[in-house]
Amino acid sequence: MLIEAARRAEANAKEMLAQVNDGSASSAEIREALAVSKAIAAINSAFQAAGAAAVAGRERHGDGGAEVLASSAGLSRREAHSQVKTAEKLRNTPRLRDAVESGRVSVANAKRLAEVVDKTSADDVEGDSDLLAKAESMRPEQFAKEARRWVTDRDGDGGAAEHARQRARRCVRMWDADDGLVHLHGQFDTVTGERIRNRLRAEAARMFDGDKQNAKNNATNGNTDRRTIDQCMADALDSLTSDGASTSAGTGSRGAKPIADICIVAHVDDDTGELIAETPAGDRLPRQVLEELACNAAITPTIYDRRGVLLWQGHSKRTATAAQLKALKAIYGGCFACGFDFERCQAHHVEPVSRGGPTDIDNLVPACWSCHNKVHHFGWQIHGPPGRRTMHPPDPVTYGPARAPDPHQPGLGPAEPSPTINGTRLFALA
Repeated sequence: MLIEAARRAEANAKEMLAQVNDGSASSAEIREALAVSKAIAAINSAFQAAGAAAVAGRERHGDGGAEVLASSAGLSRREAHSQVKTAEKLRNTPRLRDAVESGRVSVANAKRLAEVVDKTSADDVEGDSDLLAKAESMRPEQFAKEARRWVTDRDGDGGAAEHARQRARRCVRMWDADDGLVHLHGQFDTVTGERIRNRLRAEAARMFDGDKQNAKNNATNGNTDRRTIDQCMADALDSLTSDGASTSAGTGSRGAKPIADICIVAHVDDDTGELIAETPAGDRLPRQVLEELACNAAITPTIYDRRGVLLWQGHSKRTATAAQLKALKAIYGGCFACGFDFERCQAHHVEPVSRGGPTDIDNLVPACWSCHNKVHHFGWQIHGPPGRRTMHPPDPVTYGPARAPDPHQPGLGPAEPSPTINGTRLFALA
């Protein structure tokens, strides 16, 4: 019976395709059929995962059916593993599983739901009818953002856990492909990815505009060759990673004016008074990431009203001047903590910029990436007077007799006030 049902489904799909190809179907019919095909694809994906899992269980494959699915359904191993993982995560959520198997939730949104279950809990996701309704109605790119916001709100840490998960998965891989080209694949956390993308786009745009002008100048000679924007992106990566283009201790690339490589939108929550910072795409940034960005950046303060109308924009200012960097090099020689090469260090504010820390020599130390990361993300502390700063691990946790926590301990009492400008709670775009 199963084979007969599968053959009927195949015949129906062929009939649908034939009616589109021969022009006998109207545009209205095609649109309605495409909407139905969303459900067909979701049901078929659920069938594939369930069927492969059944075979793997009976034959004791131990991989949930990924290999059966890859070999029988013509999927890549990566696609098969992803499909099996999605089905496994949704198996313990009856409402979500029913929505997927009935075709109300698309394949892409089912995958997002499975990721949300993995990051929070099946009970949390199962109990939120609003999230399921959005999975049924939203397009995949919209629901992906909504799912990330949902997880961040449940974590209750301002996005720190999600940022840590993204950082743990960061990687870049390069390999020689069969076509003779060198292939590159990378995945980054939201902040790093946005900065890399903006740097590449800025450099690629410069190259593309230069080619446009050169093409005009050479048109009389019959030479109008120009790089595509994708080719310029590839050449920009080569340019920005070459030795001659490297940035020295935050002084700017190739002597050119520094570019704004990321934009942060920040506001103060009306109810809690907490500072909330996000990328323009809506990804929440934890407080420590915001402080890290502000520590070594050109800041352009910009104020908007609630409708997005620009009210005021200040001037960009580097956090450490070339003269200050030379002074830091003379004082410390290299990284203030480990002595690493100064040319690979950034100027770190001992008292964070977000708390009013000044950009002067007494409040700056040169820190390599590793030491900088320890300070911002792992609680390492800077001690000692200016010129003789040292770095120390976080204070050890001391366990005493059990008692109720002091409501005035850091992290348990009222939230710290957000940064102010002339008494107004605001923050700048970095």
